[in-house]
Parts: sequence; C-alpha cells; structure tokens
Amino acid sequence: MSSLNGWHKGERAIQQKLGFHGAVSQSWTQIEGEMPEQHQKFYSTCLPFIPVTTLDSMGRPWSSILAGPDGEIGWASSETYDQLSMRAEVWDGDPLKANADYHADTTDGSPRKMLIAGIGVEFSTRRRNKFAGSVKAIEKQGGLLVICTTVNEAIGNCPKYITIRNLVPFPYTKPRVTHQEINLPQTGCLPSHLIAFILASDTVFLGSSYSASEEDAPRFPSHLGMNHRGGRPGFVRVRDDGRTLVLPDYSGNRMMSSLGNIEATALASLTFPSFTNGSLLYVTGIAHNLVGTPAQAIMPSQNALTTIEITGYIFIEDALPVRQHEGTEPQRSMYAPPVKLLKEEQASSTYFSTEDTIHATLSRIELHSSDLATFTFESPHKLDIIPGQAAILDFTSFLGALPYRHMAPENPNLVNDDRIRTWTISRCSSWNSVEDGVNTSFSLTMRLKPGGAVTGALFSIANKLSEVRPGFLEDSRPLGLAVTLVGIAGDFIIEPPDPHEGAKIAVTCDEEQTSVQGYAPRKLLWVAGGIGITPFLAMLSGIPFSCSTEYEITLLLSTREPEVMLSLLSNAIKVAPPEVKLTVHVFSHTEQFESSLPASVSLHRHSGRITSSFLSDFKAECVYVCGPEAFEREAIQGVVGKVRREGFAY
Repeated sequence: MSSLNGWHKGERAIQQKLGFHGAVSQSWTQIEGEMPEQHQKFYSTCLPFIPVTTLDSMGRPWSSILAGPDGEIGWASSETYDQLSMRAEVWDGDPLKANADYHADTTDGSPRKMLIAGIGVEFSTRRRNKFAGSVKAIEKQGGLLVICTTVNEAIGNCPKYITIRNLVPFPYTKPRVTHQEINLPQTGCLPSHLIAFILASDTVFLGSSYSASEEDAPRFPSHLGMNHRGGRPGFVRVRDDGRTLVLPDYSGNRMMSSLGNIEATALASLTFPSFTNGSLLYVTGIAHNLVGTPAQAIMPSQNALTTIEITGYIFIEDALPVRQHEGTEPQRSMYAPPVKLLKEEQASSTYFSTEDTIHATLSRIELHSSDLATFTFESPHKLDIIPGQAAILDFTSFLGALPYRHMAPENPNLVNDDRIRTWTISRCSSWNSVEDGVNTSFSLTMRLKPGGAVTGALFSIANKLSEVRPGFLEDSRPLGLAVTLVGIAGDFIIEPPDPHEGAKIAVTCDEEQTSVQGYAPRKLLWVAGGIGITPFLAMLSGIPFSCSTEYEITLLLSTREPEVMLSLLSNAIKVAPPEVKLTVHVFSHTEQFESSLPASVSLHRHSGRITSSFLSDFKAECVYVCGPEAFEREAIQGVVGKVRREGFAY
C-alpha cells in the first residue's frame, strides 16, 4: 500500500509540461509504503554499495556512496519491511560524514530529522530498486558507520540505461581527497581534468530534494530522491563556463519523481563513479528543468534536460571498493541513444528556428546495391554547407511520431526515437556551381540499417519504385515526400591552409633565371571504413577550382564492396580540380574487382584489413578517420601526427 497521497506540485508540473500527466495520474500508487520482501533480500544479499542522498547544513542534496567493508556484500540488513540498516564504510571526504554531524549537532541536544533516499543497482543483472525515508540512528562501530533507516517509500525501477559490469571487490583502496570546494565561488569552475572525467562517464547517481511548504507538508511531506542515470560515455555535457552540467532526460517510466523534486526545489546532486580506478566526483548545485524550445537552445534536438550549476564539489581518488573485473568490458545498454552535443560545442553548425521551418523534398534516388543508396533532397533555400558537414533531418512528417513505449526489447532504439537523423552530405549543388541561385540540392549516401525505421522506409520506397515506376527514381519530386531540415552540423572538414605555415619550396624559372618561394602540396591521409567514405566524397567534390593550393591525398579504404565504393569515388574525383592528386589503397577480402577510377588516380589493392603498421608508414599534415567505432579505434593506433575523427552511430 502506498504511503503517498498523490503527486506533489513539482511532479504534477513536470508531467504536465511533458504532456503525459493524464497517463500517469494514478501511477503514484505504485510507490509502496514499505519494502517488499524481495527488496529486503536485494539490499541484503546483492549489493557491494548503495548510493544515498542526504542534505547538508544549507539544505543542499549530496549523493554519497555507502559501501560494505572491502567491497563485499552482506553489509546491509532488513529485519522488518520498514527498516534498513547498513554497516557502511564511509571514507573521509564523502559528504555523508559532515551531513550526519550537522543533523546530530543541535543547541538543545536533540538531533534534527535526517532525511535519506537510496538506490540499489546490481550492475551484473541491471536490477535496481529505490527507497526513501529518514535516518533513525547513526553510530560509529570501529571504522564503520551503522546507519539505521526507516523506509516509507519503495519502488522497483526498469533496467534501461544501466551499463552491465562485472564488478569485483577491491579491498586495497587508499581514499584521498584531491579537490574540495564545498562552496564554489561565483567565478569558480571545475578543473579541466574533472571535466574530462565527467565526459568519460557513462553512469551518474542523481540526488534530489522536495522541500514542502508549511501548507503542503501535511499531505506531501518533505522527502529526498536518489536515482540512476546512464548513457553512452559523455552523455552528461559541461557548458563553456566549466561549472554548469547538462543532463539530458531519456524516456523512462514517466513518473518524473527526480525531475518533479527539482521542479519544486531547484537543487540536485550528481556523483560520477569510475569503476576502473575507484575515483568519485561529487557535485551539488542549483538545478533547472528545461522542456521544448529552451532545452533545444542548449542541446539541439533534445526535448527535455536538466541543468545543474555547481555550487560545491569534492573529488576523491581510489575510494570505491569495487572495480571492473580485469579482462572484462562494460556492456552498454541498447536503449542508450547517441550522445548529443551542446549547441555551443558545435561552433560550425547551424540550427534553424522552429518558427521558420525549412523543408526539403526528395528529388532523386540512386540505388548502388541492395543496401546502399544515395537520396537527393531539394530545398527552396540557399544553404551554406561546408564539404564534410551533415544534414539533420526530422522525418516525423514522413513517418509519423512514435507512441510512448516503456520498453522495446525487440528494437530498443524505438524508445528514444525522435525521428531525427543525421547523415553526412556526400554531394551539394552549391559546391561546384557558379550560379548564385536560391535553391539547394544535397545528397545523402546511406546504408540500410536492419530494423531502422527511416532507412527501412526510404529503401522500401526506392525498391518499390525500381519495380513499378523506375522513372520516379530519376525525378522523385512528384511523390511530394518532404521532411524538415533541422540544421547543418559538423566540423569534420578540410581545414583551410594557413598562408603563414607549411613547408616552403624554392621554384626556379630557367627563362628568367629567378627563384621564388612557394608552398609544398598539402599532404592529407584519409582513412575510411565502409560507408565512412561519404565525408571524403564531399571533400573531394567540394575543393573549389579557384583554389591555387595543390593537394596530395592518400585514401585508405576498407570495404566489402570495392566496386560500389570506387564508383562513388570516381564520381567525386571527376568534379575535383586538377590540383588534386589522389592515391587510393583498397583493403578488401574481395580480391577481384573492377575499377572505374580515372587514370589520374593511383590505385593499390590489398587483401584483408587495414593494419596499424601499414598506417604508421604515412606522414601527413593531418589524418582524417571515419568509420564504425571499432574501426576508428584500431585505425588511430597506427596514426602518426594530428588526427581528426568522425564516427557514426544509430
């Protein structure tokens, strides 16, 4: 039976903003007033540590980590449904120590009521349960703290966004506080290496507080919250001020208890753990939820997010008494969407106002193989696109919006599918045209993704037209298939030459017997894995004929379809200026293939895959790498010099 009397005003407000207040109006009844027996057993027998939220002397939440001695389980116990006791190891610097002292130290000797909330996450199975209540007693026993809590809220959570890890006890920790700013000055910010620590994290524990007004307290008493947030590494971003964190909100159970607390009491805490070296970053700060246009102004294409302006932080090294088992790798949740960057992180990107919608109409389709095609779109606007950039398209009008789904085990990507997709532009009408027209056509060369909603629909249309109306492949405009152009993004482009740098060479003219200083050709190394060739097609096509700079470009291409890829490359090199000298090395298990490249291109064939030793033989001004994550990771191991990467996901 629930101990609640409904959703408090903050929860109702955020549910209303997100448009599902009606759907979850009675979901508060799922929050029980005591722990089910399985929760009691879970906390007692499955967990080496439990993150908890408590308040400091200023009423700010902090997310602490309570752990069993030496990282072992069995340190928590529950004798009754509303009692949870923890014999915890709490290291110096963890906020719980100071917060407990504050609640115990009063002028009249009577302790203040100490609220607490916690979450148990079994990382090997993705099980998680939450509790909230108050601290009944705290006492020291040797080097441990015995914390007895009274639980009045308990609920199980779904496993989405939890990264599976094989954690093992690590009893040899030597915790040391290396940074501590309990009250960060207004002009203060995080050190750069702590920002890097956040950007490498895929897990964070989110603490929140609901401070009830005197009027609301009888029905909705004050309480704390603790939750888990997970994603791909870097899903939490840091703003340019170095003190404001941005936490995107992914699709969940729609109860919005954490964001509801923040909506009512604008405070939050985050703790980032490292499961490889045991470091912990604790932050607390002022929090705000943003929905719709305000959210997208900070993180384009993200409908809801929370900003946390840090007012205090602590960094402790070698504290967490469990570690990722050596020789094992984390298993990312398939529900985790790709990382979204902040608008300020994309200086060369352009996002169009939702008030001035720009449409693009499908105008041409080229089928290269059963799962590779180029789709060309036309926009009635003049678009400023740099070769190597990508188009961000919203296919909602084309496919329709997806209804809410809590889980989708058959295709986890559907849960957070906003119908927005990003593809590198492989060809653009403005790159080689001398006309100053107002229209722009751009082409997207893409691979059919198994189970992909957008590519599946586009290839289905292409294949059907090929069968019954092949003329519509050449001119698809009569179909009237229009999408919304959200923006042009990306900085994976050829950097312009610096006239003050580069290798100078002496050029002698025999007739005049004079010597002048020129510049050596720009030497670039491009490394492409499969469809990762698309930005290089754009770069080739986009080098202007008016450019006096010579280019010596070496392309290393790993592909299962050499003939198809070389055909695409041939079309791009045909429109490149004569100052471009291209050498292509094709790596493929397909030993026999025809080449459509012009004679000016030097082609070399290799069997198998690109190796790091092969890459190390090349010297270039800059190395550009594009392909699947595993391909890029292996490729850059052999790279010498400056590297630029452009990966792709989902």
